[in-house]
Amino acid sequence: GDGLNELAYIPLGHKGSDDSSPEQLPLETVLTALAPWLASNDHPKTLQNAKYDRLILLRHGVALEGVVIDTLLADYLRDAAAKHGLELMAEREFGFQPTSFTDLVGKKQTFADVPLQPASLYCGMDVHVTRRLALLLRNQLNSMGPQLLQLLEQVEQPLEPVLARMEATGIRIDVPYLQGLSTEMGSTLQRLEHEAKEAAGVDFNLASPKQLGELLFDTLGLDRKKSRRTKTGFSTDATVLEKLGNDHPVVPLVLEHRVLSKLKSTYIDALPQLVEAETGRVHTDFNQAVTATGRLSSSNPNLQNIPVRTEYSRRIRKAFLPQDGWTLLSADYSQIELRILTHLSGEEVLQEAYRSGDDVHALTARLLLDKDEISPDERRLGKTINFGVIYGMGAQRFARQTGVSQADAKEFLTKYKQRYPKVFAFLELQERLALSRGYVETILGRRRPFHFDRNGLGRLLGKDPLEIDLDVARRGGMEAQQLRAAANAPIQGSSADIIKVAMVQLQTELQNQGLPTQLLLQVHDELVLEVSPDALETTRALVVQTMENAVQLSVPLVAETGSGANWMEAK
Repeated sequence: GDGLNELAYIPLGHKGSDDSSPEQLPLETVLTALAPWLASNDHPKTLQNAKYDRLILLRHGVALEGVVIDTLLADYLRDAAAKHGLELMAEREFGFQPTSFTDLVGKKQTFADVPLQPASLYCGMDVHVTRRLALLLRNQLNSMGPQLLQLLEQVEQPLEPVLARMEATGIRIDVPYLQGLSTEMGSTLQRLEHEAKEAAGVDFNLASPKQLGELLFDTLGLDRKKSRRTKTGFSTDATVLEKLGNDHPVVPLVLEHRVLSKLKSTYIDALPQLVEAETGRVHTDFNQAVTATGRLSSSNPNLQNIPVRTEYSRRIRKAFLPQDGWTLLSADYSQIELRILTHLSGEEVLQEAYRSGDDVHALTARLLLDKDEISPDERRLGKTINFGVIYGMGAQRFARQTGVSQADAKEFLTKYKQRYPKVFAFLELQERLALSRGYVETILGRRRPFHFDRNGLGRLLGKDPLEIDLDVARRGGMEAQQLRAAANAPIQGSSADIIKVAMVQLQTELQNQGLPTQLLLQVHDELVLEVSPDALETTRALVVQTMENAVQLSVPLVAETGSGANWMEAK
């Protein structure tokens, strides 16, 4: 029937019973017998976090096909903010907590130390719960709307083997280059530290937020209104330091020192430690069920947050290499979030601009400044406001980033609203929807849930979205922040949807055409591949075509590529 009552456990490699004992089978025998079944699409399978199992099977040369539902990904689509561990899901849905791995296996032990009886019960419960959850989650997704099941079966689940393959492939790292960079960074940091102490006129520890706070707000008497109180004094986080940027020469030095020491510890010194001896490559984990918006995240190491614009981050990218004799190819979407906003809002001026290949940042600048000819600086102003609007940037922040006065910044935002009314209508509608129905949606129907019940806004659930007074709803700091996130989620989430679709299609095409190339990394709107030089142009064309046609919008999607001997040259 539903397979809930027939459970089997195949013991392998438990200590205390040797391979030839009647209750255990040799690993090779089992793998040989199971491999055809595991690799067959005709035998449907249910797994919790299939990528984990796939990677282990891959190490033994066994393929995994026919995963019809991955409960981890299904639960992520049901509610991205929930916890998706098997024990937690069992407690939530069935009201009991199965034994956890850590309870079963001692501190210094492995599963091999667990006796057969408890081991088989643990594994049996594991598969039993997974199977029950699978039936349940499929129904839940189905009742939430047809799009979610489609998203699971056509995007998230097919993406999982693509990610597994990228993780197993890894990316080559230039260790000697990083060691040289580390030495150089060390002396740069010492110089900055010396300069900062000179500028401050006192000796202080740059790494201590407490000492830094005392220096800035007590000794130097800088404006406390630009900071906020913490347990140990005043906050000196990046936002605060940026606000204080022009108030004293020590501030920019501290900021630069902080950015560089973070880069040094997180990447320059950490990457060589993470190279796997067997492969000579770094294998990051791509997490598919973590972010609220549907983006992937990356960990051990996180390769998605190497800052973009600094000279040093470019030099860190130089350490990422293709395999010997190959080339790195990087492809990224041009202005994808702005294109999605244009599509979702139906703003005609912007649609027209994208369809005719106009420069949208220049267009915005021309509209705001009421002139036909604009300088590169004025274009940058247009760019800042175009992207700022997506993230709910207010006048204060806009003024800080562009150096215009607050009054001007306010006027620009007002003008922007008059010029592009549909953009603001769309962004506001998302805030209203988050309040009235508790979630917003992407192009493919991915949901980002919002729980406002805790702060008195729960009473708005089920209300007509257009009758909600947004100004009242935005009063609290937290609420305003969450509502900004609600306006942004359909944009960022749709961008995530699109590149995931592109990755699934691309991997299929690369395999079908047998091209000597491998997908290595995804960084939000960028894909990084390594390619044999003779296939570079074929692959490049295929990547662009796949990315640009992944999803049809009312404006064209544009992908741009670069290639070179390392990631810096390719970006």
